[in-house]
Amino acid sequence: MTNNFDTMLGLTDRDQRPKSVQKVRPMVRYPQQGFDVNGQKFDIGWPQFRSKHMTTDEIETILRMQLAATHSNDPYVDDYYHQACLSKKTARAKLRHHFCPIHLRDLPPRARANAEPHAFLQVDALGRIPFSSIRRPRPLLEVEPPNSTGGGNTEQNSAEKPLEQEPMLAARVTIEDGLCLLLDVDDIDRFLEFNQFHEGGTQLRRRRQALLEGLAASMQLVDPLGKNGHTVGLAPKDDFVFLRLVSLPKGRKLLARYLQLIFPGGDLMRIVCMAIFRHLRFLFGGLLFDIGVAETTNNLVRSVSLCVRRMDLCSLSACLAAVVCSSEQPPLRPLGSSAGNGASLILLSVLERATELLNDLHDASDYNATNGALWKASFDEFFSLLIKYCINKYDGIMQSSLSDSDPAESIKRELPMELLRASVPLTNDYQKKLLYDLSQRSLVGQDGGNGGDINSEVVLS
Repeated sequence: MTNNFDTMLGLTDRDQRPKSVQKVRPMVRYPQQGFDVNGQKFDIGWPQFRSKHMTTDEIETILRMQLAATHSNDPYVDDYYHQACLSKKTARAKLRHHFCPIHLRDLPPRARANAEPHAFLQVDALGRIPFSSIRRPRPLLEVEPPNSTGGGNTEQNSAEKPLEQEPMLAARVTIEDGLCLLLDVDDIDRFLEFNQFHEGGTQLRRRRQALLEGLAASMQLVDPLGKNGHTVGLAPKDDFVFLRLVSLPKGRKLLARYLQLIFPGGDLMRIVCMAIFRHLRFLFGGLLFDIGVAETTNNLVRSVSLCVRRMDLCSLSACLAAVVCSSEQPPLRPLGSSAGNGASLILLSVLERATELLNDLHDASDYNATNGALWKASFDEFFSLLIKYCINKYDGIMQSSLSDSDPAESIKRELPMELLRASVPLTNDYQKKLLYDLSQRSLVGQDGGNGGDINSEVVLS
């Protein structure tokens, strides 16, 4: 019986082979063309499977069903990550397949079935496969609270929320939905790049803008300028959802990627950037001990600075006004500070961009005096905030220099000299006088003398 079975499988000479060869399992190669779509059978492309309970035709039929359900012959879908790596490495080269979807899928609202206790992934010919859902996380173990046995803790037990109702879980769900939405925007951008449209892709661009505006709505971002130029007062709870999202490193990644996809010059970019400028201390004021979090924050700084360098003067004025009107003191630190200089880099970009625009506008014939006045009002308030901070910081350094023999190092370490230098082209005569007085006091302090005691109240008035 055994000999007949070995003869059927072609293993009659198995015992005569060396043992080292017996341990090596031959690799079965699967050619790309195994069967025809019309159902015509080709034995060349399929390995000859054998089974005790199923025939070869039955095995091939099931295999065809599985491949049809899990492979769409679209490299963008089946091999997304490999195609993305190839497109990055060979950006200028001509690939066999463009890194773009063949067609855009419909974007229904991401509603989840509330009737099912757990989510399922529906796959044709493979049944229903359960997968972990971030909206309905499964408990690893059902454990009662230690105080649940007593009768006097009913109020405490009723106050406890289930996991799916926790605020931070809702923030993570919003972040995941936002990242999926940005992937849909990426698909639209690639589809527009490699395809021709009679109407120029106007409908897809509107669809793209609607997705981005929908993400801003999910963050509950408020436009302080309102509609038709009517300003809207901000309440402390208006940015509650936004702060919850950016408190997580993945939320900052979402925000950085979001800024990269927004078209410059629109109200949407201004609204998002104003929310960032209102919370510079929350975003960039703390010490970053984790390397990954520090890298994510630095990427966010670069994204915001890039957006600033593409803004017009009106948007710059609104962002600088958001800093002044914020309830948080911005972390005005010198570049290279060990405590972090993300906020100073962003503000420096604003001042440099404004200087560039004002130089061009004064030479241009279509100079808008209204935008110039709006910028001047915002800058005057910011400069007052900056000079007050520097004078107070300088006074504190000089008071503590009684025990410190070298106050010059403390001045370089504490005062944001780069912001002061960038403000010089934008100042008027009175503001230049304040900068000159501060510089003179700094020079006297570095020399260790007692002169130069200019009254701080006179300077701040």
